[in-house]
Amino acid sequence: MRPASGLLSRLAAIRQRAVRAGERLGQAGAPRPEGKLIWLHASEAAQESALADLARRLGEAFAGASFLITSAAPFARSGALPPRSLHQLVPEDTRWPTRAFLRHWRPDLCLWAGTALRPTLIQAAAGSGTPLCLIDASEAPEPGGGWRRLTGLTASTLRSFAQVLATDEGAARALIRAGARAAAVEVAGPLEEEAATLPCNMRERDSIGAVLRARPVWLAVAVNEAEEEAVIAAHRTAARLAHRLLLILVPAEAARGAQLARKAAEAGLSVAARSREAEPEAQCEVFVADSEGELGLWYRLAPVCFMGSTLAPNAGGGRSPLEPAALGSAILHGPETGPHAGLYARFQAAGAARGVADGVALAEALSDLLSPDKAAAMAHAAWRISTGGADMNQRVLALVAAALGEGAVA
Repeated sequence: MRPASGLLSRLAAIRQRAVRAGERLGQAGAPRPEGKLIWLHASEAAQESALADLARRLGEAFAGASFLITSAAPFARSGALPPRSLHQLVPEDTRWPTRAFLRHWRPDLCLWAGTALRPTLIQAAAGSGTPLCLIDASEAPEPGGGWRRLTGLTASTLRSFAQVLATDEGAARALIRAGARAAAVEVAGPLEEEAATLPCNMRERDSIGAVLRARPVWLAVAVNEAEEEAVIAAHRTAARLAHRLLLILVPAEAARGAQLARKAAEAGLSVAARSREAEPEAQCEVFVADSEGELGLWYRLAPVCFMGSTLAPNAGGGRSPLEPAALGSAILHGPETGPHAGLYARFQAAGAARGVADGVALAEALSDLLSPDKAAAMAHAAWRISTGGADMNQRVLALVAAALGEGAVA
């Protein structure tokens, strides 16, 4: 059975590659959904997560709409697309692929993120009557090779957009100089995921908070097996500087809770586990939070959070930094940030997160952030970023409502 199964898998992969190659020629990878279709395009891979989040929010606001998300490469989040969403590779920027693409999908609106413009496709869409909005425009298209050498093409392409949402004043001025209509340009901030505040049982939060009695606490979330020893070692190092320091340790897989508790105990630490209905009493040094659906609780209790599944090679990138940021936690992370790389880069640039290369660096960064004022400053910067996408998203919601001629669902 295995050889047959392997052959079927290879044949399925070959068929999938053929379908994806056809998409670049404008061939449809799926039927067009009924009703209104909003087309969202990601110019860069770093925009994919935020664009998927935007599609989710639009789906909540416009119950009758479906969404087509395009990009130049396979979408990293295709396995977790929002409801009523499809992904298609953007067609080659030539006449026949763009015609085939637009003829099949007939989008009611296009939200084009970023200024990697495709003039043939953009102008054809505008010519077909599709309203286009340029969002997350952080700079004007730079002069260079290919189509940008053609006089006036940049300007005419920018003028195809009914609305241009620039990330800041400098970008707005550059876009107008490049040919965008001044009346169409406004500053709306960058395209970012909005933080979804994870819920928790506040009575439980108050109860455990009372048990902790202002103990210094840090949290390690989604820690995979390859990182466990590094996290435990970092805790032991930092505990020499902070009396009664507690580590709340959330394994990447809850089923590893018992093994993880044994590993921490073998390192000479006093351990308790949530799955055994224990609480982090005064003698507890490592609390293994091996329960499902309680991350909102642990984020609220810890002023410093290490985002696991980011330290070991090929770890997968772990969870979004927006989760701890929305709940007031300073953020540490490793180099393997995966699908959240763009977000982590913004957090680092704003002093809202700190990257560490290995377990030794994690111990050093943790020891530094045990200073409450440093952790608070980083947590505040992270909170500002976690709420920064709200204005942009609200402006896009208004534009979509106007373009579709309907109001958002209350």
